[in-house]
Amino acid sequence: MNGPRQQVNRLRRFFNRIDDGTLFDSDLPETFQNLRREVREAFFDLLLRHRPFLEGEIGLEWPYREFEKRAVGMETLARQGETAFLRKQARLFLALLPFPGQWRWLIQVETEMGECSEIQELLASEKRKIKAKIQKKGQKKFKLRHFCQILKRPRPPEEKGILRVFSLPYLFADVRLLKRLNQEYLIYVEPPWGVLARHTWLRAFAQTADPCIIGAGGHEDAAFLSTQEGIVTTRLAHGDFLEEEEVPSGCNKRFDLVFNATYDDMERKRHRFMLDLLARPPLEHITALFIGRGTQTNVDACKQAVQDRGLSERVTVVSNLMRKDVPEQLAACRIGVQTSLHENACRSIYECFRSDLPCIVTSSMAGFNFDLITPRTGRVVSDADLPHAVLDVLSRLDQFSPRRWFLKNSGSRISSRRLNREFENLFARRGYSWHEDIVPLGSSGATRYVNQADYEAFRPAFMQLLEILDPFLPIRLSLE
Repeated sequence: MNGPRQQVNRLRRFFNRIDDGTLFDSDLPETFQNLRREVREAFFDLLLRHRPFLEGEIGLEWPYREFEKRAVGMETLARQGETAFLRKQARLFLALLPFPGQWRWLIQVETEMGECSEIQELLASEKRKIKAKIQKKGQKKFKLRHFCQILKRPRPPEEKGILRVFSLPYLFADVRLLKRLNQEYLIYVEPPWGVLARHTWLRAFAQTADPCIIGAGGHEDAAFLSTQEGIVTTRLAHGDFLEEEEVPSGCNKRFDLVFNATYDDMERKRHRFMLDLLARPPLEHITALFIGRGTQTNVDACKQAVQDRGLSERVTVVSNLMRKDVPEQLAACRIGVQTSLHENACRSIYECFRSDLPCIVTSSMAGFNFDLITPRTGRVVSDADLPHAVLDVLSRLDQFSPRRWFLKNSGSRISSRRLNREFENLFARRGYSWHEDIVPLGSSGATRYVNQADYEAFRPAFMQLLEILDPFLPIRLSLE
């Protein structure tokens, strides 16, 4: 496997070949196919697995910036290249690599060059990945309210409804289904992960008459999505809609920090990175609570990692709490730490704010809006500065007021109103009427409705939605 420095050099060689005019020296299709595969793998390897290295070496924006610099030249070749072979290869570069507007080119290539083995390989890979995700769920029947939510009922013909897809968005990646839904709804999607450039199946959402709204908390994802035709972005998603419930206060602070992350994805969440920091100076005396969901095998692996580092006396591992029980655990902690490589509007950070815990977030993380980290709510720091930031924040707790910030600037009530304004403006731009606001959004619970009466009020619309979805989705559906 190539290390991160080798992957950076691989991208640099590719960009240099574009600049010096040697990219198209070969006349063998397989040469270009292999090159595109290598470049794509290097890009995703760096942006998914080696973000801290990339940040420290040349910056997280570097790959996107380099693709953007060369986009116009590549588009000129795609349209005006001297030979059909050259035009085809340039179009494939634009369609299969994260150039600005990639999805537009991929949609064209998919339609006009569907027989191309490289395109067929991509389509087959997408289908395999989606099938694997469904099989991993292990369920035989899915309830609609567990992955989508009606925010506004359709009032045809002059006023469309709004459908929120907060989980399993890959189930909807069928252009025929999305066009059918768009007859009655504008679609608001909240992918549960960051670095959206790698999920090319999301291009299906860019092919409806009305734009699809994608909630992308992080700047990186929002910037990439903003170059795609048929997509409108909002920075509001998932954790922004955390309910403003009362939380325990005045509890005994038994832990210096809490690390809240699933045990089923420890490489992305970086549990071992955090444990390594706790095992050595200057954090060798810090106590920590690790909480999260996960299979017993992965929970046991985390416990073993704690034991291997001699941390059993200072680190407590708790698993599979009900969401309603999380605040009680947070009440025993002083600060939160989040080191994930990529998220989308990370819920655990907002949970810290709600429980009045300042949160320290690593700056290499994709998918979170760092504008929400203020001098009153926490710190955004590099990996290298994380240990000292932990000690500094712990020594200055009286300077932070994250719950006050949360109640004033975030949470279900405020974020729902902000989203409502964004949709109302979008409806006006599209020429649709607006007579009814969206209902309040939540961040937890089976239906994501803050007011459960809203679910019952939308039941007739859900029944119609079930009839629309049932022929298209590769799963069994039910209302209850």
